[in-house]
Amino acid sequence: MIPWAQLIPTAISLVEMAGSVLTSNKKAKAKIANNPSLDTESLLERIEVLENNELKQAELIQQMAQQNLTLIKKAENNYRLAIIGICISLLSLVLFCVLFFMKL
Repeated sequence: MIPWAQLIPTAISLVEMAGSVLTSNKKAKAKIANNPSLDTESLLERIEVLENNELKQAELIQQMAQQNLTLIKKAENNYRLAIIGICISLLSLVLFCVLFFMKL
């Protein structure tokens, strides 16, 4: 069974974080557009903004990868349970046929 109770809050936080990264990028871009100077201080500020955005994106990717890993593990579990169910069903059908023909 997929733990939707755990995944939905994580998905919501991922969306919120993605939105904050996007907003941060837009604000930084607008700020840079208003100040197109190429002095050392403004360049260092731009580099710092880029580094911060890169860290936020890395955190977002890590959270998405963790969520995908959880889904994959649950899918593997469900696959195993399905295989076991199919095997048990086949075994019961074979036993039914054997018992039915022994009765005749």
